[in-house]
Amino acid sequence: MDLVLLGWLAFQLTDSPFMVGLAAFARSAPLMVLGPFTGILADRMHRGRVLVLTQALGLATALALAAVFALDRGGFWPLVGLEMLFGALWALDFPARRTALYALVGTRRVATAVSLETVSMQVAKMIVPVLAGVGLARLGPAPCYLGVAALYTVGLLVFIGLPARIGGPGAREAASVAASLGTGVREAWREPTVRAVLLVTILMNVLFFPYQHMLPVFARDVLRVGPEWLGALIAADGLGALLGALAIASGRGFLPHGRLFASSVLVAPFLLLAFTTLRWPWACLLVLVVMGICESGFAAMQSTLVLLAAPEAGRGRAMGILSACIGTQPAGTLWIGFLSGGIGVPAAMAINGAVALLAMVPAAWPLTRRSRPAHIDRVYEVP
Repeated sequence: MDLVLLGWLAFQLTDSPFMVGLAAFARSAPLMVLGPFTGILADRMHRGRVLVLTQALGLATALALAAVFALDRGGFWPLVGLEMLFGALWALDFPARRTALYALVGTRRVATAVSLETVSMQVAKMIVPVLAGVGLARLGPAPCYLGVAALYTVGLLVFIGLPARIGGPGAREAASVAASLGTGVREAWREPTVRAVLLVTILMNVLFFPYQHMLPVFARDVLRVGPEWLGALIAADGLGALLGALAIASGRGFLPHGRLFASSVLVAPFLLLAFTTLRWPWACLLVLVVMGICESGFAAMQSTLVLLAAPEAGRGRAMGILSACIGTQPAGTLWIGFLSGGIGVPAAMAINGAVALLAMVPAAWPLTRRSRPAHIDRVYEVP
């Protein structure tokens, strides 16, 4: 819902593709900057309490955005400033949430658990963007941000009982934050599968996923449609991701993780290239559904491969490093915003898709012959 609101409002307030990219940069930059440190916090703090805190602060931020627009103070910079708070909360939430999943289900079911979490996210992504688009068109931004606040309220109520189920942090680590971060980086780089996942994650977030932030521009200026269709486009991507996540979850953890990850990231850029050639909204919806399936395979397997390969005491910092790689997307949003202002959104998306494909082949192709890190195969062989 926030993706629809931020993109459409930024474009409406500035009429500039570059400023849309700048708004997306502000929303995502905290993940890149804070991710490694919030990952360490996920190892050292009570993850359940961290998750409750993120929901409470998200509720407060959504109410602030609703108030800003209700009082007619909703300019571009107030929007960007408050959206940066959402970004900081996501940086705190991501490693705590994924390591909490591992604590709840263990090694054998982590792929299924991550896939089911992806299912829950994609159900929302499939339904709520449509509501956001209709709400923007008919009610305006303030009621839409009240809807975001209501969803955070539900999350807060659900999470209140979580700390008791997860338990507290493990043994207190004596190393400093800097030393712990350095150890995490060395561990990640030594493991070939994790190294490949991190490199591909950076490429996907810098070159592929920024297309999502240009969908408001593509909808209005290329397809000539309004916010309702923008919501439908984002929902189509969510539908595909939901179908992909359900398929992965049905595998019950017995999946060729590396091959699924590599196949997803090598097919997705081809679909982006096809998308840029389309001018019929219904055809765009179909391509986005298939693209969402690939995105789901990438998202579920990226966390699964890292969680399985990381040492028990360092899963939080490993997820923090992964979140920092995910957080490189701001660089891509600034780039595609700048490029779109010069050559148009379709051409900018096409260039990004072609470069992404060429850059990812060397990193992703070896994973097609490697399902899991070697030590994980030994875990799966236990009767």
